[in-house]
Amino acid sequence: MKKIVFGAFIALAFLGASCSSDDGGSTGNGENGGGITPPNNKIKVIDKIIIDSKLNDRGEIEEVEEATVDFTYVDKKLHRVSDSDNDSGYKFIYDDKGIVKEVESTQLEYFPGGDQLVTTKYVVAEVLGLTPFNFSKLGVINSVDKGNVVDMTFYSYNDENQVVGTYSSVMKYDDKPFGAFHTLNTTGAVDLSKKTQVDFGNNKGAIMGLDYANRLLPSNNPTYLKHTLVEGKEEVEVVITYTYDADNYPVSFVYSMEEHFVGDEWDREENKYKEVVFTQKVDGSAVIIYKEL
Repeated sequence: MKKIVFGAFIALAFLGASCSSDDGGSTGNGENGGGITPPNNKIKVIDKIIIDSKLNDRGEIEEVEEATVDFTYVDKKLHRVSDSDNDSGYKFIYDDKGIVKEVESTQLEYFPGGDQLVTTKYVVAEVLGLTPFNFSKLGVINSVDKGNVVDMTFYSYNDENQVVGTYSSVMKYDDKPFGAFHTLNTTGAVDLSKKTQVDFGNNKGAIMGLDYANRLLPSNNPTYLKHTLVEGKEEVEVVITYTYDADNYPVSFVYSMEEHFVGDEWDREENKYKEVVFTQKVDGSAVIIYKEL
C-alpha cells in the first residue's frame, strides 16, 4: 500500500495540478483545464498519512500492515516523502527558482545476498519543461468531466517499440477540492505544469493536439479506479470513501483494492502447469494529517 501512495503522489506532482498557484479556480466552463474546483480557502499541506491495511489472498488473510508516510518540508518546500521504516521514499531537489528539477527515488529491493536500498534519480526536465511532451505514445484521454480525466486508454510496449498491451482505465471523483493541491504547490510543479506543452496526438480522444500538462490532473479527489487489460484477464479495481474536515480537506478514507492477475498453478491430475486467474484483495483505512506552513 505504501508503494501505491508514493506512486500516486509522484504522478500527481509531476504531471502538474489542474490550476496554477495563483488561480482561484475557473468558472467551470472548461477554462484552465475544465471545470476546476477552487483550491481550499485555508492553505494546508499534508504532514503524514497513517495507513492500516490487510491483505486477503485467495480467501486467506496473509498480512496486516500498518504504515506511516511522512512529508518533510524545508523552507516551505516539500523535501522528502518517506515511510517510517525508511525503506522507501522520494527526495525532491530544486533549482534556484524554487522549481523541482530532480526526484530521487529510494526503494528496498531484494537481492540474492540480501535486501538493499536502491536509489534512482529522475530529472524532471526530461519529462516536463520540454515542449512538447509526447503523451500520445502513452495513451489516449477519451473523456474529461468537470476538469477530471474519467476515461483513458494506455499502451505498453516491447523492446522493439511495438504495442503489446492495451489497457482501459475508468475513474470517478468526489465533489470536493483536490486535497493535495497546496502540497504539490510547494514543489513548483503546479506552475511548471501550466508551462509544459503536451502533444496529445490526432486521435479521437477528449483532448487532442497540443495542450498543457495541467489538463491531466484531477480537480477533485479520486474515489474509484478500474484498470483493465483489454481482451485479457488482468484487472484492478479500487474504491475509496473519504471523510472531510470543515475546510473540505479529506482527512480520512477507507479503501478496497481488488486485483485479478494471471499466474501458473500445478495441476496434479494433468501433471502440468495451467494458467489460472488469481484474486487478491486489500482492505484498509487511512488518516491524513495536515499542517499550515
